[in-house]
Amino acid sequence: MTAVYVLNQIDRGLMILLLQPIKASLALSDTQLGFLTGIAFALFYSTLGVPIARWADRRNRVTIASASIGLWGLTVMACLFVTNYAQLVAARVSAAIGESGGKPPTYSLVGDYFPAPKERTRSMAIYMMGGPLAALVSFTVGGWLNQLYGWRVTFFLMGIPGLLLAILVKLTVVEPRGRRLSPDVQAPAAPTLRCVLLTLWQRRSLRHLCLALIAIYTLGQGMAPWYAAFMVRSHGMNTQELGVWLGLTMSLGGVAGALAGGYAANRWFAQNEQGQMRLSALVVGALVPCYLAFLCLPQKYVALVALFPIMTALFVFQGPVYALMQRLVTDGMRATMLAVVMLLANLIGMGIGPQAVEILSDLFRPFAGNDSLRYAMLAMSFVACWAALHFWQAGRTVEQDLAGVAGRATGAAPMDTTG
Repeated sequence: MTAVYVLNQIDRGLMILLLQPIKASLALSDTQLGFLTGIAFALFYSTLGVPIARWADRRNRVTIASASIGLWGLTVMACLFVTNYAQLVAARVSAAIGESGGKPPTYSLVGDYFPAPKERTRSMAIYMMGGPLAALVSFTVGGWLNQLYGWRVTFFLMGIPGLLLAILVKLTVVEPRGRRLSPDVQAPAAPTLRCVLLTLWQRRSLRHLCLALIAIYTLGQGMAPWYAAFMVRSHGMNTQELGVWLGLTMSLGGVAGALAGGYAANRWFAQNEQGQMRLSALVVGALVPCYLAFLCLPQKYVALVALFPIMTALFVFQGPVYALMQRLVTDGMRATMLAVVMLLANLIGMGIGPQAVEILSDLFRPFAGNDSLRYAMLAMSFVACWAALHFWQAGRTVEQDLAGVAGRATGAAPMDTTG
């Protein structure tokens, strides 16, 4: 499941790294690039995730994950034939359709394989390492391939493993849902979408976690497409050198953050969910001075080293938070809950974030010149304060909400499963 998540993220890293070569090759503007990496991808990725997740809460999640990663591989390979902006948008939209079916079923499967709170937190931390591992592959291998063959062939070659992994998942991963019930016991009906939405809104800690993720996705997805562009424009780096540095810095920082977050949650806050959320809030709030260092340090290698704590902070909270979100809902709505949260986070974060940085950069250009992107990204970094506030607020009611979920699981309240 982690491998599926890795491949689902690789093409995003490639887009971050190859924005400048794509811009030069197709004669695109920053606004077009912002639309391409933002709303064009996010709209399809987010909206299609909900019906696919509803399907995953009812049907075989292994089959859905396998088909999705196979479709992703084919659509990424299709970039080989792109010759204009419209074709590039079509290729990105098609890749978004394949990606939308990857995370909800695999996220739900991990929860089934590891039901105990401590092991679920640890397993979610490992699963969330897919993001930084994807960065390692996309930046290092992608940068090298781009220097040798160009960006079109790079996308084609990086899509091939998706087809192979689709077959591997289908042949080796077992759907555990049907094995928990005896043949004469009918599986419980999945909750309605209305029930999922009401749960997200009425359960206070879950609501704050959703808002925190929207904020952190706005920050992370808004910044991500511009790291490479910033280093190229402000420090004159080429894609091959930059790919190695970004790949190592972002991947090692992300892996360190994911493992550290899972370790801290299990070691120091195993029975203290409020402490987990307070730690997440403090780490996320520290992103502002970290971005200040990355964007303002004059030497390129020192600036890249300063990117390491940013990546660490962006992944520390993920294992504990995503594991906690699974515990805040019943088993039958995990995939749908994640898809709804990702719908909101990606439509706002991925849809608005990159575009916001681009708009700010254009606004600052008359007086900042080539440094306009630097100041746009610095202004964007303060979104971290909003995310930190909601993580802190989630800690206030999380224990009460967990007790409420436990009560419903024992039959204290009926579940709405009507159509």
